Amino acid sequence: MLVRDITSSNRLLTMRQQFVANVSHELRTPLTVVNGYLETISDETASDELRLKLIGKFASPLSRMQALVEDLLLLTQLEASTALAESREVDMSTLITNAVEDVQSLQSYPGQITVRCESEQYVLGTEKELHSVCINLLSNAIRYSGTEGAIEVAWSDHRDRVRLSVTDNGSGIPNEYLDRLTERFFRIDVSGSQARGGTGLGLAIVKHILKRHDSELCIESELNRGSTFYCEFKPVLNPAEIEATSAG
Repeated sequence: MLVRDITSSNRLLTMRQQFVANVSHELRTPLTVVNGYLETISDETASDELRLKLIGKFASPLSRMQALVEDLLLLTQLEASTALAESREVDMSTLITNAVEDVQSLQSYPGQITVRCESEQYVLGTEKELHSVCINLLSNAIRYSGTEGAIEVAWSDHRDRVRLSVTDNGSGIPNEYLDRLTERFFRIDVSGSQARGGTGLGLAIVKHILKRHDSELCIESELNRGSTFYCEFKPVLNPAEIEATSAG
């Protein structure tokens, strides 16, 4: 008699089935929209004015599908390799400022995001990936903060580490969901939020990037009080400090 534990295999099979189902669900809506537009454009009774108007509406669903594919490819690459191919000293203060500028168009109102950089510490890592962390955390905060919610992104010393944090005063997250936020396609229906756009992969991407940078995503949240997403890094000497140390 041969006994074999197939718990792990069943779990992997379930995860694979859920992944395929989630991807199919995420693609179905934009594909249905595009198909509807194509049917109308193909209708010989449709006016040229209506056809031209509908052509302009293709951008949104196509952009959504492109973003989903790009995020899936990035997530697959991150999961395939846990080690950084190359790393260098990254000026996080400048990186954060650039990330905030990149999400200006997503803000509910001008000045929704405030920046508080109290540390001049650099970290060792990949600038492109750390920029992605900032973009995803900021986009997530905007998405769930409501139309009047304020957001603060901070870079500050925290004991022997340096912390990146994004805080909002939105609706908050129930405790039972906190451990699932970095799962692929996991979303929460929060009353009063403006949960628009997004691929459902942002926090999963953040999780894997931080793992490659010897860090992890921590989440603190309270219903009706807001949330704070933060991660900590081991600092490295910035170029000015290295030069000063060498000169000394």
